[in-house]
Amino acid sequence: MFNLSEYLNLLETGNKNIMLTLTKKQIGNWVLLDYLAQRQQFQDKINILEKKYNGDLQAFETKLETATSEDFQAWDDLIEWKAYTQFLSEIDSKIADIRNGDFQMAG
Repeated sequence: MFNLSEYLNLLETGNKNIMLTLTKKQIGNWVLLDYLAQRQQFQDKINILEKKYNGDLQAFETKLETATSEDFQAWDDLIEWKAYTQFLSEIDSKIADIRNGDFQMAG
């Protein structure tokens, strides 16, 4: 069994008759890295909105709902903020599943 770097090296040298064997743990680690990168992107977006509006989502939503004038950009930001928060929750669940080995490989 070869690790990924050995396999890629063999491919670069022209040996294409070697099958790469991956373990469930290796696949899980690659998927986990992707999910962690996505999580960071969502968290970064949320952090930007928290700085922009000087507070958390709940405080911002309350402020918008009680405002006397309409701020369409703020409402757009609220929609995005809620979406990022939902995406963050979903990706956290997926990360927990991967870390616990609660996934299947198709194929």
